Amino acid sequence: MPIISRRTGKAISDNAKQRISALRQYPTLDTFRNPLTRGIARHFAHEAWLKALNEIDFDYRMTNIEIGDVSCVQYETAETNIDNPLIVYVHGGGLVCGSPRVNAATILPVCHLTDCEAIGIDYTLLPEAAHPTQINEINSVYQTLLEKNPTRKIILLSDSAGGTLTLSALMQWRDEGVKLPVGAVFISPLVDGKGCSDTHVTLDGHDPLIRAMNGKTFRKLFQFYAPGKALDDPTVSPIYGDFRGLPPLLIHVGTREVLLGDAARASEAARQEGVETTLRLFDGMFHLFHMHWSLEEAKAAHTDIADFINTL
Repeated sequence: MPIISRRTGKAISDNAKQRISALRQYPTLDTFRNPLTRGIARHFAHEAWLKALNEIDFDYRMTNIEIGDVSCVQYETAETNIDNPLIVYVHGGGLVCGSPRVNAATILPVCHLTDCEAIGIDYTLLPEAAHPTQINEINSVYQTLLEKNPTRKIILLSDSAGGTLTLSALMQWRDEGVKLPVGAVFISPLVDGKGCSDTHVTLDGHDPLIRAMNGKTFRKLFQFYAPGKALDDPTVSPIYGDFRGLPPLLIHVGTREVLLGDAARASEAARQEGVETTLRLFDGMFHLFHMHWSLEEAKAAHTDIADFINTL
């Protein structure tokens, strides 16, 4: 595999330049599929994400709870107000790793800036369970929260492959007549199992964390996620679904990410169907830079998310 120099523009912060230089590619999908290497692969991925928690400079609390027979984590910060909207967080990790605790550096700043409580869903990873188990678990948590808090505003927030599960769930709820959340935030969403986005080719090698391999990485992942199903099945790859009637969407992505195309296509598909949609691009940023709270770019991104939530 050729080594591509990680050149950076002058506009991004020095801290971001150093972070990009230090980042290492995630373990390959094959290492997660192999039972002999799966534990090691998860360890290395989780170690990097847990390290990001060291950048959090405010008080927070995480509590294990169960909602709708699904394990979850409750996030609170010093000024959490239960009268504020409730955020439901669907973590990333390529569907093969991650958890609400491991990925907490993504959601905690949003709680801190909005004084909102959040619930992270500990859905079952691959290969312990496949599609549609994860969507069913998200549905169970969401509907239980609706029953217990019928008047409380709920907002969904997801990152990376969590975006596939979240967008699929939104479309399912819309079709079934379930009350929708008042808004949804997508951070670096992966939503196309066919791997068709142009940036899977043009930015491959420039994103320090993910190799798209011309979309092959995502095709293999979604075949693992939903064996036997067509990769353009809207319940599997929601980019091919119907966006009509969805709540306001905020989509964030960095210009260095191979998933830039997925974010842009999802935003445009929603806009064409009359959905209130905002796409934010962050110059030079890498996949899930939101986890790195010490970066000024991450602070700006989380402030934008907080502003979106406060308008709903």
